[in-house]
Amino acid sequence: MPTLSTRRAPWLACLGLLALPAAADIAEVVDGEGNRMRFEYQDQQLRINPADQEGYMIVRDGRTYVVQDSDGQIMVLDLSQAMSMFGGMARAATPETVDVRVESLEATGREETVAGIPGEVWRLRYIDEDGQTRETDMVLSEDARARGFRDAVFLMAKSIADSVDMDLEGTDKLQQQLASRDLGVLRYGQDMRITSLETTRVDDARFVLPAEPTDLSGLGNLFGGGQQGGANGGGLGSLFGGNGGSDTAEDGGESADDAGNAVENATKEIGKAFGKLFGN
Repeated sequence: MPTLSTRRAPWLACLGLLALPAAADIAEVVDGEGNRMRFEYQDQQLRINPADQEGYMIVRDGRTYVVQDSDGQIMVLDLSQAMSMFGGMARAATPETVDVRVESLEATGREETVAGIPGEVWRLRYIDEDGQTRETDMVLSEDARARGFRDAVFLMAKSIADSVDMDLEGTDKLQQQLASRDLGVLRYGQDMRITSLETTRVDDARFVLPAEPTDLSGLGNLFGGGQQGGANGGGLGSLFGGNGGSDTAEDGGESADDAGNAVENATKEIGKAFGKLFGN
């Protein structure tokens, strides 16, 4: 299953920094394990497709949606609603990279071409989500296509951060440095590399939700969605722990069983989607 490890993907936070997208591009991206993703973006809209997967993510109108197709059954989840309904349990499905803090960015003087686009190698020093100081190199470019990809990643990172009530304030230093140099990103260490970058018009239909988002309201309170406890603390914790909400269904009858199945499916889909996209 293609994944991007949160422990090895601080690029999601480090690149998620600058002005919102105005470009219309399609970027093919590969991670350190050879897993591929396709970014399609235009104006304020973004679609992310992990290769060989039935699910994908759409960012539009300031909100993030996870779309899953399970044997022809389409489920659309509004990430912001899921986070507000399910609290800490659903929040556990999101990447930890929003906690990355940039320390410095320095040019090395070396040049490197990525996906046919010339760039320069820079050295990035940052503090990861565990408080550890780390370093990696980045290939940056003034090419408009690289800047467009940088902005598309910002759109994704900001939308996810807003959904979990977090901000990207810790990355302001890199934001200022990239903005002042008008640089975009082609490669982040060995964890992310663009393999192709095409400037084109993306069909608006690619950003249309295939169904109405699943209404999750009411399920959060029914199953302890506001809890911040761990996976063994009841509520959604039992669902993430693989118990399927059976205890609640036993007490509440058929309607609770149906709701329990709905919550279980919803939380599983959130977890699966972020697992595919971010290796959570």
